[in-house]
Amino acid sequence: MSEPTAHEAPDRIEWLELFFDLVVVAAVAVLSEALRESETWGGLGLFLVTYGAVWFAWVSVVMYADVAGELTRVRTVVVSMFLVAVMAASAPGQGGHRANTFAVAFILVRVFAARGALRTGRLMTAWPLLQFGSFTVPWIVSLWVATPGKYLLWGAAVFFEIGLVMVRGEQVAHRAIAQFRQRVNRRQSADDGRPKGRRGRHAPPELQEVEVHRDHLDERLGLFVIIVLGESVAALVLTAARAEWDRQFVSTTLASFALLVLLWLLTFAYGFASAPGVRLGELAPRFGLPLHLVSTTGILLIGVGIVDAADTGENLHGVILWATCSGLALHAVASLVGGLLGGTGRFWLLSCALPTVVFPLVVASIAATLDDGMPNQLLIWLLAVPVGWQFLYAQRHSALLRLGKIPATE
Repeated sequence: MSEPTAHEAPDRIEWLELFFDLVVVAAVAVLSEALRESETWGGLGLFLVTYGAVWFAWVSVVMYADVAGELTRVRTVVVSMFLVAVMAASAPGQGGHRANTFAVAFILVRVFAARGALRTGRLMTAWPLLQFGSFTVPWIVSLWVATPGKYLLWGAAVFFEIGLVMVRGEQVAHRAIAQFRQRVNRRQSADDGRPKGRRGRHAPPELQEVEVHRDHLDERLGLFVIIVLGESVAALVLTAARAEWDRQFVSTTLASFALLVLLWLLTFAYGFASAPGVRLGELAPRFGLPLHLVSTTGILLIGVGIVDAADTGENLHGVILWATCSGLALHAVASLVGGLLGGTGRFWLLSCALPTVVFPLVVASIAATLDDGMPNQLLIWLLAVPVGWQFLYAQRHSALLRLGKIPATE
């Protein structure tokens, strides 16, 4: 097989992809609301698993459009959009009576994206889970397994796929490509031996290995970050619309809004990897995409916590306390690893990224020891401190770069 080649891709993100993202917004909102209604460790685990599935479904469609480029089929994206909407509407909460519908919709959206990509004849080894290697057996088996075993199978499948693509992505891709070529050759041989009128209607596509369209992928990943930040802002506004505006609520909401704005400013100061000089779309997809999953999971957990703090008025405690603080730590971990992979300078890693991983966990530990918990407004302002420090450092870093006083990787 020839070396990977660049393929023609749309010059901009098409309206259809943006429309598809609106359905993902709905799915994210449903999952976040389910966690707020079930503030247990089991509820948190279910949130992580179901969000991982929604993210995988979204990535499948994004990578299909990236591979297909000008050959992207409207029908494939629209059907996938409908299936993600079904996932959102059937996302399992405490009862889980529609869990099988969620699983079936997830399997189908992966199948549609894979078939659409294979139909183009363009094979992407950088993210083989698009066309090959998706671990669907646990999802199929789960249809006959009762909860919570069903959810454990889902979690195992998501974890296995992430680990597989990070550790053995290229080997899986090349083995799958060889097997696919053998199937195509067998099909061609069978058609050659049949009478002309009984041959297959469509000749198998000519196989071509393609690279990721970096600009398209980076823009799509960035828009998804905006989606999860926007969901938190929207939930906070809806809470404010129906709440009593007393002093505690106003102070908590202002702190929450400030934290979200700082996350947004940090994102646009550094890019969607939240690390100087690093673009998620420029990293190898087998690393960049899992980092995107970790980062957006963290942002969603922060959003769940701040909305719960504003809505209930009670000091955060237990699962939600740890989920909120761990969310900021997860976001920082993704930034830290992205900086390491992208060659960011040691000073930023030690003075910005690492403290942002550790600080929220220390805050959660202190708040958990207090009898009445830590006041929400204080807790959220403390979480905003490391994010604000990173943003101030980003401003100084950008100014020094413009003056040529430091290299780009410092």
